[in-house]
Formats: sequence, C-alpha cells, structure tokens
Amino acid sequence: MELGRLCGQVLQRHSFVPLACHCIRSTSWKPSPVAFICSLQYVACRLTGSSSPEQNEARLPPCSSKTDSNEGAQQLLETLTTSLVEQEGPAGVDHLKLGKVANSFLDMGLSPAQIMHLFSLQPKLPLQSRLAVVSELLLLGLSPDTTLKALQKSPELLRMSVKHLRDRTALLRRFSFEEVGLNHVAIHFPSIFTLPQKKIEGVERLLREKCLFTVQQVSKILQTCPNILLEELNDVEYKFQFAYFRMGVQQREIVKAGYFQASLAEIKNRVIFLERLGLYQTPDKKGQTQVVNPKLKGIIRASESDFVARIACSTVEEYKVFKELLAREEEQRWKEEVAMKSELSDLESDGEDSDPE
Repeated sequence: MELGRLCGQVLQRHSFVPLACHCIRSTSWKPSPVAFICSLQYVACRLTGSSSPEQNEARLPPCSSKTDSNEGAQQLLETLTTSLVEQEGPAGVDHLKLGKVANSFLDMGLSPAQIMHLFSLQPKLPLQSRLAVVSELLLLGLSPDTTLKALQKSPELLRMSVKHLRDRTALLRRFSFEEVGLNHVAIHFPSIFTLPQKKIEGVERLLREKCLFTVQQVSKILQTCPNILLEELNDVEYKFQFAYFRMGVQQREIVKAGYFQASLAEIKNRVIFLERLGLYQTPDKKGQTQVVNPKLKGIIRASESDFVARIACSTVEEYKVFKELLAREEEQRWKEEVAMKSELSDLESDGEDSDPE
C-alpha cells in the first residue's frame, strides 16, 4: 500500500491524477508498467519544453506537435529499453531507471535523436558507463554534437573508465594542452584518449632522448601534431632522421614548420622531386649548399598546386608522372632488398649445414 501511495504522489506530480488515484486504491499494483508510463510522460514533457500534459495541450497545435513529441519520447525509451534488455535480459528492465537515464542525457543538452544515436554505439554497454563517459567528454568543453562525432569516430572510448579518461587528460595537460588543444584532440584524434600511458610517454621520450628536442619543443610538437602519438615509434624516428640527415634541417625549424603533420610519403616525393630538378641539395658537414634550398615549411605546408608552381616551377602533370615513376623505383628496390636478404639467409643456412659436428 505504501508503494501505491508513493507511486500516486509521483504520478500526481506529472498530472496523471486519475491514474494516481487508481494506483493508490489498487492492491495489485505492478511497478514496471506504471513507471514506464510515468517515464514516458515526463520525457514527453521535456521534449515539448513544458512541465505537465495540460501545459502541452495549451501550447501545442491540436495533433501534430504533441503526437510527434510523444512518438519521440516513445522511440527514445524503446531505444533505452532495447539497450538494457541486451545487457540484462527482459527480466532486468527497470523502466523508472530508463526514464532517469533519459532525463540525465536531456539535462546534458542532448536531443532525443542524439541520445538514440549514442545508444546505437556499443549497444551492450551499461547505461551508467555510457552516461559517465559522455559527461566526462562534455566537461572538456565539447558540445553534444562534437561529443557524438568523437564517439562515432572512436566508439571504443565508451568502454574507457572515467579514471582512464581523466588520467589521459591530465597527461596531455602536462604537455601544456589547454582547453582548445584538448578539444582538437577529442574531435580529430579521439582514439588518443584510449592509448596506454606508456605509449604516450614512449613518444615523448623518443623525441627528447633520440631526436634531441627540448622539453618545450616536445610540448609544441605534441600540441601541433597530436597525430604523432598514434604512429609507431620506429616510423616517428625514421621521419625525424629523414628531415635531420637527408634534408639537413635542425630541430628548431622542424618544430616551427609543423613537420610531423605531413605524411612521410608526401615529404619524400616533394624533396626528391626538387633534388632531381636541381632545386634542393643536402647540406655538407659545414651546412653549406650550392643552391638556395627552399624553407621546410614551404615544402611541406603548401598545397600540391602551389608547391608545383611556386617552389618546383613545374606542372602538376609532370609531378604526377614523377610520383608514379618514383613508386616503381621504390618497389623495384624493395624487391631487390628482399631477394638479397633471401640469398644471405640461404648462404647462412648452407654454412650451418656444412659445419662439422
């Protein structure tokens, strides 16, 4: 009976007076269906921006808007119900809990369509885990729309614990990432937040110890080129070596040019193209060249058309043909290297077989 009175109070609050009276009198009240109706009515009120069904009727046109809002609420709760059924089975569905979850997401600024889209990602994930992750991302200053885009690009984020996300945020802040930088990472490279701490610290250590960048330069590289955190350490090191040894560019210019933003394949194409045109030369031990090399920033940051016309003084067609020929050269070189390694391996095997016991 006490449960019936409590339900009646809840229903009276949402203007279900007849149903409330019926629940108080009833001795065979079943919580789930009534809670579901209550949740559905409350979400419908939230969708229309009013606090009661009577206000809805006063504010809305006779049929369409009210019907659409109720349908939206129904679809939303059906989506939440389906998610909970997948997690706990039909017997584990708590409709009142679903209404509270829907209300929490609405309070965060998500629309019903956004909430339904959110639940289409990792559908078997617990409700509270999903709620906690979204809340943590919104605390970074992301809008609901950009939060959904980040989760769509990297759905595994939803499986991260709040502690993991906070630790990654704290680690990025240690590299002087501010709110704008964190937002940029969350929007464009959200999978960075899923990386193990050792991976991020490994990139930092490589840049400091092997590439000899200063602490300030490392922070600048990570802020302007966060994509470097997603690359293999060997690839990062080789990319640096190409700039430092092949191009003769020092650390300061590498940082200033945003070198790590560009792909190594495109950098090599452009540099080798300039070399064969006689417009670029690797400096000698004294840093001297017989030609005036164009600046690194101009080489890697210019659009392809600008690079070809302004720096290479050539044509797009000629550059296209060159890239095709260079790709063939590299493929042939790779085949020769594989064949040579195979021959050396065979010779070593023959030598071991011929050794006396």
